[in-house]
Amino acid sequence: MEERVTQIISHIAASHSQMGRILETHRHVSSQMAAIAGDLPDSHPGFDGLDMLQKRALQLTKNVTAYLNSLAELEEAMAKQTELVMKEIHVTDEE
Repeated sequence: MEERVTQIISHIAASHSQMGRILETHRHVSSQMAAIAGDLPDSHPGFDGLDMLQKRALQLTKNVTAYLNSLAELEEAMAKQTELVMKEIHVTDEE
């Protein structure tokens, strides 16, 4: 049983590593977009009008929100998986 728990923990660790890589990529994209937004002039931007500027700002906000939601989902998945492993370890210890 302990070998099975060890295998499960190994798979969970690999899964978390892959999710971390994906989130790292999202972080780079979001931070670069935020840097671009920070470089925009405060007055008279040349974005083909206010509508285009609003569309770009909305797109940036959606990307940052998606990144933060991904972090929250990762945290929740890690917590659930850790809870399952801890329950399994607790049951194994009692046997």
